[in-house]
Amino acid sequence: MTDERQVDEQYIPAEGDLPERFSLVAGGSFHALLGRFGLLGEDRLPSYTAALGLALLAWSIPAIIVILQSLSGENYSGWDYFQDPTVYCRYLLAIVILIATERMADERVTLLIQQFRDAQILDGLNRARFAAAVRRADKRSSSRVAELATLAAAFFWSVITTRIASEFSADGWEGALASDGDIMLSWAGDASAFTSNTLFLFLVLRWIWRFLIWASLLHTTSRLKLQIMPLHPDRCGGLGFLGIFPGIFSGVIIALSSVIAASFYKALPAIGDSDQLLGLAVAVWLLLVAVIFLGPLLFFMRPLYLSRERSQLEYGRLAHGHHLEFHRKWIDRKAPGQEILGSADPSSLSDLNGSVQTVHEMRTFPIDRPALVQLLLSAGLPLLVMAALWMPVGDLLKLIMGVLF
Repeated sequence: MTDERQVDEQYIPAEGDLPERFSLVAGGSFHALLGRFGLLGEDRLPSYTAALGLALLAWSIPAIIVILQSLSGENYSGWDYFQDPTVYCRYLLAIVILIATERMADERVTLLIQQFRDAQILDGLNRARFAAAVRRADKRSSSRVAELATLAAAFFWSVITTRIASEFSADGWEGALASDGDIMLSWAGDASAFTSNTLFLFLVLRWIWRFLIWASLLHTTSRLKLQIMPLHPDRCGGLGFLGIFPGIFSGVIIALSSVIAASFYKALPAIGDSDQLLGLAVAVWLLLVAVIFLGPLLFFMRPLYLSRERSQLEYGRLAHGHHLEFHRKWIDRKAPGQEILGSADPSSLSDLNGSVQTVHEMRTFPIDRPALVQLLLSAGLPLLVMAALWMPVGDLLKLIMGVLF
């Protein structure tokens, strides 16, 4: 019968078994299109010129058409396009961030994959399975079929939501009043639905697809046999580095929060007494962001909990036996001719106590306070800026205190 250790050694992958450069964001039809125009860097990621250029293009297409239709003499005036905060946040700020943040996200993903590979958290057959999961994720993230499906979904969603927006805001730039009194899309509304808004939604949906791929990879990894070390100083058995994970999507969160904040700012005058509604919206958004972007880390709670539970028993037995011998030696029958002063026994006693305490302090959720603060700041800062523009600072502070306490 073949020894299990020999079987595992057959599956120990060479370093090349992982993709030479796993990227959650590089590749796909969109990047190939940008490459044709020279808008990709050497790392196959969009340049900052690409981010700014696409954002200006998305904003300028409806802007030019608004000017043309407004000057055409028809019963239409879309000059409010240039005063609409949602336009600037969607087509300029959000598009720039959604594209430009790819480079930072790529660096963080690379760090996490390298840590799983190099920190001896996995070995043998489990390391080979991890390499296979990484390859599947790499293939899915650059899937042309997935990008085409995302583009189709963005297009239909854009057409539907733009028409709804024009019906709710009859005097807005998206809609125009027909001769029979019905509201129809303006030229700028049509252009926005087919181009600018489709691009914005495509970028958002593409990031959602990437998030699902990354969450699936974490789920697969959590089901492998992890070499969790309960005495690791990160208090997470060596998995504390996963606290970097929410930072991958911090740019996406800022972009979405900015669009939401602008939408609230635009709608608040029509709502009336909206302070409580604003506070509730901020609280709900922060909670939603925390649940969604910290959710994948819940996959590691079970292995961490089981490791801590097992280690508490093992180190507890070890400490009890050691302390019992210490008590017998120095309390029950003091060793003849020996003094405790200068003996190594108290030092080993203290070291073992520290080890047991470390095991009991081991966390079962691999996130730390700085990572959580970064996540909540990314989600809340645009909303706080919007609230500061809407209400006096004193009222804003009272609202924040009411939400927190």
